[in-house]
Amino acid sequence: MAMLAVFDFHGDTADLAARYTDVLRKVVAISPGRPIIHLAVPREYGFMVADVWDTEDAFHVFEQNPDFRRVMQEAGLPDPKVRLYPVHNLGWPVDVMPLYR
Repeated sequence: MAMLAVFDFHGDTADLAARYTDVLRKVVAISPGRPIIHLAVPREYGFMVADVWDTEDAFHVFEQNPDFRRVMQEAGLPDPKVRLYPVHNLGWPVDVMPLYR
């Protein structure tokens, strides 16, 4: 079952966004897998990253990778609050509505 992983980073939004931008390519380079969808969103409390993973196991392999934790620390990102949610549906039915009007 697909899982939504939400990482909440609390702090200064502009600072966290800059740190995220600096570390993203390093995270991709060391990642054992990649999410189906990746979103990075400035928030009033700081910064939020939301990923949809194929399975909960795929997420845990990514998140528990010691290299992931190392590059996050080196970038000066605080430990995020992580929330997981099972995905009931992913995407709109394409036969109901065209992608663009």
